Amino acid sequence: MDYLVCGKHTVISAYDSKRVKEIYIKNAKDAELFKGIKVEQKDKSFFKKKFENLNILHQGFAALVSPIKKYDVEYFFKKNDLKLIALQGIEDQRNIGSIIRSCAAFNVDGLIIEKKNFNESSLLMNKTHAGNIDHIKIIIVTNLINLIKKIKKKNCFVYCLDQNSKTDIKNYDFNNKSLLIFGNESKGIKQYIIKECDAALKIKINSNVESLNLSNAVAVALSHL
Repeated sequence: MDYLVCGKHTVISAYDSKRVKEIYIKNAKDAELFKGIKVEQKDKSFFKKKFENLNILHQGFAALVSPIKKYDVEYFFKKNDLKLIALQGIEDQRNIGSIIRSCAAFNVDGLIIEKKNFNESSLLMNKTHAGNIDHIKIIIVTNLINLIKKIKKKNCFVYCLDQNSKTDIKNYDFNNKSLLIFGNESKGIKQYIIKECDAALKIKINSNVESLNLSNAVAVALSHL
């Protein structure tokens, strides 16, 4: 089902990926950015009703877009070098948006998200990823354990981020085919997921700091993967 997104980078990225059905702009001169697509100029009341009342910065850009293409994990099995990320129990759509952006920045091959926690039409998520959902392959799953077992049979090593681990991610030598799993914002990763992993890793931080924000932790971890 088509849905509405906003923000200059998000709209332009969706347009470049040929997902845009209609574009709405506040300033007429911005129509020059888009060719071969229906562009409508809207007054400030349109943007206020759709976005400002939700405290989302729209920058005078909005678009009706079609859903992104979804991938199956089998798509990646022929790669000799593979870098996959999975999210377990992550609920905050802004965190998911930030993680999508980090995955694109660090050249992750695919991002695995549980179906129950993925709201593709979320305005918060789409504004936060700033169009980077069009630069990362998304895999939606209903059962993460089944996916882990399947991918391990393809010589892909599975890791998770767990602050109770004694192994510093900075010093870890990853396999050339790797899946790194991140857990819930407050509860962390579930024990039954940890038991399926080849290794549990942690980010060593200053003892005066209790923890990292999840999206920051993902960015740090990806810099070592």
